[in-house]
Amino acid sequence: MIVVKIGGSAITDKSAFRKPKLEVIDGIARDIAEVKKRIILVHGAGSFGHPLVVKYKLKEVEDLKGIAEAHLSCKDLNMLVCRAMVKWGLKPYPIHPFSNFRVEGGKIVFDKTLILNSMKKDFIPVLHGDIVFNSDLNRFVILSGDDITIELAKVFRVGKVGFATDVDGVYVDGKLADVVTSKDLEKIGSSVGIDVTGGMRSKVEKILRSGVKARIFNVSRLKDFLMCKDVGTLISEIL
Repeated sequence: MIVVKIGGSAITDKSAFRKPKLEVIDGIARDIAEVKKRIILVHGAGSFGHPLVVKYKLKEVEDLKGIAEAHLSCKDLNMLVCRAMVKWGLKPYPIHPFSNFRVEGGKIVFDKTLILNSMKKDFIPVLHGDIVFNSDLNRFVILSGDDITIELAKVFRVGKVGFATDVDGVYVDGKLADVVTSKDLEKIGSSVGIDVTGGMRSKVEKILRSGVKARIFNVSRLKDFLMCKDVGTLISEIL
C-alpha cells in the first residue's frame, strides 16, 4: 500500500481564490491510472481552503459560517480531483474528514474499516485537508492533509509514503537535499504565499516527529515515485 499526499500548491494557484490547476490534476489521475498501484490519496486545500481560513480567522475563532464555507470549498476541490480520476478509468472513493474524522485525546480518530472496505472493492480512497471537530477543545479545528497522511501511514503501517509538491524537494541552505534529518530543520527555507498549516519546515518536522519515512518531491515525478524510484528528498532519521 502507498499513501501519497498532493500538496495544495501543486493542484491550485494560491495567488487566486479557488483557482485549480486542471492540467496538473488531470496528469495526476493519468499517472495513477497508468501505474495501477494500491494507494490512498490525500490532497491539500490550497486556494480553495487557506484564504477562507484567513478570512474567517478560523485558527482563532469558531465561525460556523466560515467553517461551512471552508469545508464546502475543500469538497469542491476534492470533486475536481475525483472527476479527473473517473475520466482516466479509476474508481475514487471521496472521504471528507469534516464528517468522518475527529480529534480526541490529542489523537486523530477515524473509522479505518471505511477505508479498508472501500479498497477491497477496488476503490481509491481520496481524502483532503479539512476542518474537523476537536472533542478536547469542544470546537472545530483545521486538520491538514499532512497530518491526515502521516496518521494513515502510521495506522496502516505503510512502507511507502510520499508528499508531491510544486518544488523538487526540500532545500537546505538553498540547495536541494537528497536526505533531510532533524539536524537540518533550521536550515530549511520557508514557504511563499498563504499557508495556514505551516509550510515546508512544518511538514518536514511533522514527518520526522512521527517516525514515518517519506519522500518529498515534485508532482511531475509522481509516476516515478509510484514506480518505486528514488525521487526528491528522503525525510528520515534512520537511513
